[in-house]
Amino acid sequence: MFQRVAFLIRHEARMEFRQQHTLIGIALFALSTVYLCYQAFQKIEQGKVWSSLLWIIILFTAFSAIGKSFQQQQRGLRMYLYWNVAPGEFILAKVIYNMGLMLLLGFLAFGAFVLFLGAAPFESNMWVPYMLGITLGSIGFASLLTLVSGIAAQSESGVGLTAVLGIPIVIPLILLLNRYNENILLNVPFNDNLENLGFLGVLTLGILGLSYILFPYLWRD
Repeated sequence: MFQRVAFLIRHEARMEFRQQHTLIGIALFALSTVYLCYQAFQKIEQGKVWSSLLWIIILFTAFSAIGKSFQQQQRGLRMYLYWNVAPGEFILAKVIYNMGLMLLLGFLAFGAFVLFLGAAPFESNMWVPYMLGITLGSIGFASLLTLVSGIAAQSESGVGLTAVLGIPIVIPLILLLNRYNENILLNVPFNDNLENLGFLGVLTLGILGLSYILFPYLWRD
C-alpha cells in the first residue's frame, strides 16, 4: 500500500511540474497579494491585523492551489486510475501531496509577509508556536479542500462548487486558527494555548479520516 501511495505522490508531482505555469501562477498570486498589502499598509504594528491578513492570503491561495486538484485530470487518466488504484490509496496520495504543496505555499506567504511588512507584532518566543500554527493550518486546509475538490469533480460542477462547499466548511478551522494565533500574539503562555493546538490537530486528523472513509463512495459514482 505505502509503495503505491508513494508512486501516486510522485505521479502527482510529475503532473504538476509538467504544468509549471499553474504552480508559478499560484505562487505569484500569493506574492502579489502580499505586495498589495505592503503598498496599502507599508508596515503593520497591530498583531491581530497582521495575522488576519496573512491567513486570508493563505486561505485564498489554498483554494487556488487545491480547487483544481481533480479538475486537471483527463477523463482517460481518471478511468485508468479507477480500475487500477484503490480509492483509499488515491485520496491518501492526493491529500499528502496537497499537504506538501500547501506547506510550501504557506511558508512562502509567511516569509513574504515578514519581508515586506516586517515582524513588529512578534517577540522572540512567538516564532516557533506561530509557525507550528501555519503548519497545522496548511495541513488542515489541504485535507479539507482535497475532499471538497473531489466532490466537485465527481459532480462535474467545476471549480465554483469547491468554493461554495469549501468556504462554509472551512470556517471552524479558521476560527480555531484565529484563536490560537491571537493567543500567541497576546503572549499567552504556550501551555495555556495547547488546547487550541490540540483541537487543530484533532480536526485535521478527523478531516483526513473522513476523506479516507467517504471518498470510496464518490469513487464508485
